[in-house]
Amino acid sequence: MRDIKTKQKMQAIKTKDTKGNIRHFIKQQTIHNKNVDRKEEASVKSNPQVQATNNVSVAAKQTVIESKHRASKFIKQKRNEYKAKSVSKKSIVESNHDIQLQRISCVSKAKKHIVNKINTSKMKQSTEQVVSKPIIQNTTHAIKKSFHIVKKGVSALNTLFSFGTGLILLIVITLFIGTFSVLAQDGGSNSEIVSLSEEVIAYEDTIRKYAKEYDIEDYVSLLQAIMMQESGGKGSDPMQASESGYNTKYPRVPNGITEPEYSIDVGTHTFSDCVKKANVKDPSDTEHIYLALQGYNYGSGYIDWAISNFGGYSKYNAQQFSDMKKQELNVSGYGDPSYVDHVMRYVGITFRGGTNPNFNNMEAWITKNPYAKSGLYGQCTWFAWGRFYELYGYDPGFTGNGWDCVDQLVKAHPDKFERSSTPKAGAVFSGIGKNHVGIVLKVDGNNITIQDGNYDGITNTFEDAKKDWQTNTYTLDYYRSRMGGIVFANPK
Repeated sequence: MRDIKTKQKMQAIKTKDTKGNIRHFIKQQTIHNKNVDRKEEASVKSNPQVQATNNVSVAAKQTVIESKHRASKFIKQKRNEYKAKSVSKKSIVESNHDIQLQRISCVSKAKKHIVNKINTSKMKQSTEQVVSKPIIQNTTHAIKKSFHIVKKGVSALNTLFSFGTGLILLIVITLFIGTFSVLAQDGGSNSEIVSLSEEVIAYEDTIRKYAKEYDIEDYVSLLQAIMMQESGGKGSDPMQASESGYNTKYPRVPNGITEPEYSIDVGTHTFSDCVKKANVKDPSDTEHIYLALQGYNYGSGYIDWAISNFGGYSKYNAQQFSDMKKQELNVSGYGDPSYVDHVMRYVGITFRGGTNPNFNNMEAWITKNPYAKSGLYGQCTWFAWGRFYELYGYDPGFTGNGWDCVDQLVKAHPDKFERSSTPKAGAVFSGIGKNHVGIVLKVDGNNITIQDGNYDGITNTFEDAKKDWQTNTYTLDYYRSRMGGIVFANPK
């Protein structure tokens, strides 16, 4: 079905480009006299409208792949090219103006000749490159809309370039796609897991004491990860909390606190406020947890700003806030825009991935997920790949059927996973008699809690796939029987 749908889509696009764009192109043509007839073929091949169409398509493709930072360089190059073309085009228009007025009676003949000479296949190919980008199929509704605008803009450039406004539209389109390119890589923490230091582990009882006092006992793992990122558990201010408003005992300057337990008290109190201000519901609410973490690094003012302007945390607005503060305070650096990733690498797999999947993590579910790129939303393989990426922060290495995933994972990461008939928490399982794959969240004696997708048995849209998964607890014996045997890829 996917091939048929693709073929139908492309056929419709080609028809529209061939007929609609050529008619529009013809209306804009300059009528040449017999003295320039022999040059028409070469002129059409180098026609600015065709070049403009191709140039914009290339710009869109390059921007999506290389991100918005390279877009500025591209725009600068195109601006210089456009200026050169404008000078040439202006001289041609002026020299042929009188001839055009004399040859109006030859409109029909000239149109027919132009139609025969236009290389329509190039125009089709150029438009197809923009319309058929995989990101259209693999990103959110907003990104799809941006490409719809680009497609319209490509045909509009045929007219706009003749009025000198094409460069302006080119810049707008390029920056527009560049922004969405950045957003497409946004939405979650994807760092590999790193162990806590002995110094941080030694502070666990103290951290738990103050976490309980400030009503965030369920977030001890996060507090340990914060300490790990801030200091590795070393120094007299292990939570780097000296500049917090809750520090009333020591100078509010970096490393002003000289008492480790007081640092933990102040840091825990500060993070408790961030958790409440970010409206974190529970440890599975990773979307709001990320907002709270970035607020701990930047100050709680970021939380209000992010909610007001963006509805919450994103890697994109974390960078924006840092840039804004650098300019406002006239400093070379402000906070850590990648603080969430840096903290989450120290959090255990079950906590860091949350109890439930975070479908705002676009890297896990759309842009890096190979099953998403194949349009297999809702399949058990798509779900297992996305959850693994959320939990571990890297590609599991499987791309095949469900019952092949364990072997492919072990082959891709032999230093991190091993094949086994008995499970551990964080394992990937594959059915032996049934083509299925999922994630083991918890092991309790002979009971296993698993999470898997594709309960309706079909490939879905992304919106439907987000609802087609479950978390269930079974006895290991029952699930072995149900799967016709089962094998696990256990973390070492």
